[in-house]
Amino acid sequence: MRLFFNRLYLSSKRSFLNPYIYGMAFILIALAIVSVAMPSHKASAYIPVAILNLDDDEDTARAVEDLCEMGSIFDFYEVDSEVQMYSDLATGRANTGFILPEDLMAKSAKLHRMPDIRVITTPSSTLPFMSSEEVFMKLFPHFALRVMTNVIDTSDVTMPADYVDGLSDVFDSYLEGNAIYRLESLESIEYNEITTSQKIAIPVYKFAGFFLWMAALLGALSYLNDCDNKLYMRMSKGGRFFMGLILPAAHVIPVILISLISFLICGVEFSVLHLLGYSVVVILVAFVIASIIAALPLYGKKSGIFAAVLPTYLILSFLFGGVLMNLSVYSPILRTVSMLFPPYFF
Repeated sequence: MRLFFNRLYLSSKRSFLNPYIYGMAFILIALAIVSVAMPSHKASAYIPVAILNLDDDEDTARAVEDLCEMGSIFDFYEVDSEVQMYSDLATGRANTGFILPEDLMAKSAKLHRMPDIRVITTPSSTLPFMSSEEVFMKLFPHFALRVMTNVIDTSDVTMPADYVDGLSDVFDSYLEGNAIYRLESLESIEYNEITTSQKIAIPVYKFAGFFLWMAALLGALSYLNDCDNKLYMRMSKGGRFFMGLILPAAHVIPVILISLISFLICGVEFSVLHLLGYSVVVILVAFVIASIIAALPLYGKKSGIFAAVLPTYLILSFLFGGVLMNLSVYSPILRTVSMLFPPYFF
């Protein structure tokens, strides 16, 4: 046990001589301070809703136009295809989607043959039922008028040729009052003035995950450099195995402490068990990578080969680890590639 702590102590002293550790500490603390000092800004709260109109009827087009022009908590906008709608839902641009089928308005008079309006939601969709009421509110006057004219046209009642215009005026007057069933719109000054106070999100937590992975790889590089310098020639295989784990751990421990400090400064939620578990994983992965490289029959210094590849791998870890952007939401292929980099799971 004394040998363990002695080697851990000496390796930790070496890690503190690494300028990258101080660079990571500075960045994490600076990001935490900036996150706290960042002033909040007010933003209007609205829920984007995509509409795909497959009906070429003028009344349907007019209803969709009214939805897109209305001012409410819902921000309706048109899309050109189902592919675009599903893409917007997947990327978060749209919260809910509506697909108005072909011949929607033409078949509205025959209620038993009424085509379905498809509502597309995701687990993160907000107030989809309220947005459905808004859509129904704009379509209802056209539906109701079509039903009335269809009933009159199929009955034995004789009506003037231009009765539809008069019926439309009477129906509109009833809609403006409370004489028949109607919906109260969410389009009101109360909803238009909803604002939220937000801060620009600083990904301190994700940066910490990336730096822990980077520190583990730097420890693996130190181990390979020691192997190239024949420092472990007199050690047993068990001793070399031990040092292969100690060096990544010695580089990761300072970053764990700095990460905890940065989390406490900016008030980000974190789990100590998750932090320690992730740290153990990156240490083991870095050790496996270093062991494989050390065992390969390569010419030249193996630490030099690893150092040449390391920057590229760290850049890919930064991109696919979701530090600034979660690329995995864009396609299954990118999700699979992201799983090759430990920061993705932090």
